[in-house]
Amino acid sequence: MLVLDVGCGKRKLGDIGIDYSRDSEADIIADAHYLPFKDECFDKVISITVLEHSPNPLNFLKEQYRVLKKGGEIEVVTDNAQYYRWSVLKLFGVKHENYHEDHYMIFFPKNVVRLLRSAGFLKISCQYLRLPRKMDCFIISMIRIGLFRRDSLFYRIRARAIK
Repeated sequence: MLVLDVGCGKRKLGDIGIDYSRDSEADIIADAHYLPFKDECFDKVISITVLEHSPNPLNFLKEQYRVLKKGGEIEVVTDNAQYYRWSVLKLFGVKHENYHEDHYMIFFPKNVVRLLRSAGFLKISCQYLRLPRKMDCFIISMIRIGLFRRDSLFYRIRARAIK
C-alpha cells in the first residue's frame, strides 16, 4: 500500500511526503495544487490540517483524487468551523501556539463533504476527533470555560475514489 502525505510538514506519516515548505521533512517540495505524480499511483492520500491552508480547496482535492487509484482512500483532517472563535479571541490579542495566520478558510464538515463530492469522491464518512488529555493549557482553559468542546475542534473525513 503506497501512501502519500500531502502537506506533511515536520511529521511525515506516509511513504512519500510532499510539502510546499523547504523547512519540512518532505521527500518532495511542491505545490499540492499541482502534484508531480502520474494519475492513479497511490492507494491512500492523507492531509492532516492542510485543507484550511489552501487558497483553492477544490483544486487541492481534485489533485488528490487524480493521483489515487480506483477505490483508493483519502483521509482529510481539518479544523472545525467553530475554530472561528479563535478569530474572535485574536481581536483581543489572544493567540495559541497552534494558530496559523495563513488559514484561508475554516470548514464545517458538510462543506468538506460537498467539496469531496465535487472532486469525484464517494462513500464519504465523517468523525469528530477527541483531543488528547495532555494538550496546550490554553486550549484546556478554553474547553473549561465552555468556548470549545473536547470532541469538536477537529474532524476526520474519509472518502473513496470510485472511478
